[in-house]
Amino acid sequence: MKYMTFNSSCSYAGLANMLEKKGIYVEDYEIVLEMKLPFMIDKNEDGYIVGPMLQQKKWFDIFLNKYGYEITEEWLDRADVFDYLQRKDTAMLGIRMDNGRLHYHAVVYLGTEEGKAIFINNKHEGGSDPDEFRFTAKELQERVCDKTVIATLTLTEEKPADFSSLLIQSIKHIDALQKDMIDFCSAVHSNQEILEKEYGLFRPLLLDGPSMMNLIGQEEILEDMKALQKTFVQVALKDKRDDVILANCFDIELLQSVCQRWKKLIEQEMERIE
Repeated sequence: MKYMTFNSSCSYAGLANMLEKKGIYVEDYEIVLEMKLPFMIDKNEDGYIVGPMLQQKKWFDIFLNKYGYEITEEWLDRADVFDYLQRKDTAMLGIRMDNGRLHYHAVVYLGTEEGKAIFINNKHEGGSDPDEFRFTAKELQERVCDKTVIATLTLTEEKPADFSSLLIQSIKHIDALQKDMIDFCSAVHSNQEILEKEYGLFRPLLLDGPSMMNLIGQEEILEDMKALQKTFVQVALKDKRDDVILANCFDIELLQSVCQRWKKLIEQEMERIE
């Protein structure tokens, strides 16, 4: 069993657990480093995405294609998930966790025994959570979304990743992220408005960014990200301040510096692959 080795890495630990079934033995952090994920920044309709949140087929295939695999994603009605899994040797999907809030966690299907589907719980080693879950068809149906995406591994032609285009895109996104953060922090916002931007605007720099900087040994940027994170947690999550201008709380010069140093790392990575 492969474990999570950094924050929010359940989908990457899950990918490692699926690959183990295929005879490929890697850890989540090895996948991330080979994918150059610390230098990648994407954007969708919800905002910016960094690190372990880059978990769609587009990103997984960067690693998998080298080994002759790709991710196949299929959307199923919740009532069809159990039967679908019976035809697979391994698969990854998200299940709702019983922790008092809406939270879905990536698990890996292992097989079925005595009428129950068995799943690896992608977790941190040594944690108190169980190593596996077992669900009947009815129990599983209650744990998944109305429409659930199931990820499986499919054989494909081996091919190298096009890192250059992804890094160029990431440079554009880090510039845009910096601008959007400063613009938002310069205006008055309620606590609710700030929390609505937590995932797509603040999380990339303040939560997933530190995990990536830790993996590549960028301790100075890591500590500066943590300092900004501490301010956000205090203002938005602890004090829950309303009608606040975050620029009066954040060190905006430090925010700009972090973005520019991250951008420089991306540029240096581009130079290494040319």
